[in-house]
Order: sequence, then structure tokens, then C-alpha cells
Amino acid sequence: MKLAPFLSDINTFLTCLNVKKIRNSLGLIRTYHQAKRKEQASVKHLPMALSIEPTTSCNLRCPQCPSGLRSFSRPTGMLEMQTVEKILQDTGDYLLFLIFYFQGEPYLNPQFNRMVRLAADKKIYTMTSSNAHYFDNEKAEEVIKSGLSRLIISIDGIDQESYAHYRVGGKLHKVLKGTSELVKAKKKLKSSTPFIVWQFIVFKHNQHQLVDIRKMAKQYGVDHLQIKTAQV
Repeated sequence: MKLAPFLSDINTFLTCLNVKKIRNSLGLIRTYHQAKRKEQASVKHLPMALSIEPTTSCNLRCPQCPSGLRSFSRPTGMLEMQTVEKILQDTGDYLLFLIFYFQGEPYLNPQFNRMVRLAADKKIYTMTSSNAHYFDNEKAEEVIKSGLSRLIISIDGIDQESYAHYRVGGKLHKVLKGTSELVKAKKKLKSSTPFIVWQFIVFKHNQHQLVDIRKMAKQYGVDHLQIKTAQV
């Protein structure tokens, strides 16, 4: 992978910094070490990072995910815009990172791009993870315009059989098409964001494809290929 996208990603984060956020973050680190030393919790600052789940719904049925297995002990639904507005009203001036995913497919939430835009306008580094099944030309441009900082796309195979072995119900051609649309929209809009990552989880059934997935990542123009081991 080329160095330029990484430098651009670092610059994206640096533009999110200001004196208030730096002071808050340093204060958090200091009080953490004080609490660890004294073995007594003490919270005097606001979070510098948060994780928000846009939805518990997903179009796939991945066998190690509660959303995929439809086995949640909590309700399935969509995060409401008002909740995000309240969170950012209370903490947005101090946040460095906002992670917009957990176990659902974020882009199933029709308000998701608006949520990202709200955070981006507060100069917060935003990340999300997607199975990239919903990015046609128009939706890809909406993603770019939202100001998202980093987008992780799950791709665990170079052919339909290996991909769908874990991403049950998924279509590899949709992932590849979605990736192409995002890269094209990013170039069209002359945007440095989002930093596009392909994430390849290694299993026994796809471990022989590591060389080929590296070639595909270069072919499709993603900014980074991340290789991960399965976590149970």
C-alpha cells in the first residue's frame, strides 16, 4: 500500500485536535494512572472516545455474531438521531474518536450519514465498519460527503464460496462493486476521506488466499488491507 493515504489519515486526525480536547485527554490519562496507583476510581473528565451502535440489525448471518445469529438479548432497532444529538451536545467538544459500529450494519440506519456529518462538523475522527452491500453511485457519494474519517469493509474471501462461508447470505460482487463506487466517488469529489480499509479475517478455509487478497486490494485501490485472526 502507498504511504500517502496513511499520511492523509494522520492529518485527518490532527485536524480534529484543539487545546480543549488535548487538555481533557491528558487529564483523563493522568487520573487513570492516579486511580490505578491508589486503587480507587476517580472520574474528573469527559470521554475522549466513544462507541455508538447505529443499529442492531444486519442483512447477513455471520455465525459468530449475535446480530447475524438473531440471538440478541436486547431489542433489535435503529439508533435515533435525537440520541446522537444529545450525546454530541454533552461530549462533542471533548471527543477525539467516535466509533459508529458494533454488531449491526450501520448503513441500514437511514439517518446514519446525518449522524456522521454531525460528528464531523464537531471535528471528531469518525470510524465505522460495513459489509458494503448498499453502496451504489449515489449512496457512495453520500458516504464521502458525510465526512466519515475511516471506513472498514469486511471481505473474507476472493471468491463467492470462500466469502460466504463466514459472511452467510452475503454477495461478494456487491462488496467489490461497493468498494469500486466508494473509491470512484472519493476521487470524483476530490476527498481525502474516508480512509478505506479492507479487513480480511483469516480462517482455515481462506488462509490460502492471502497472496491473492493483497493483489485484489491493490487492484481495487483501497487505502489499506488489514489481516485479522478470528476472535471467538
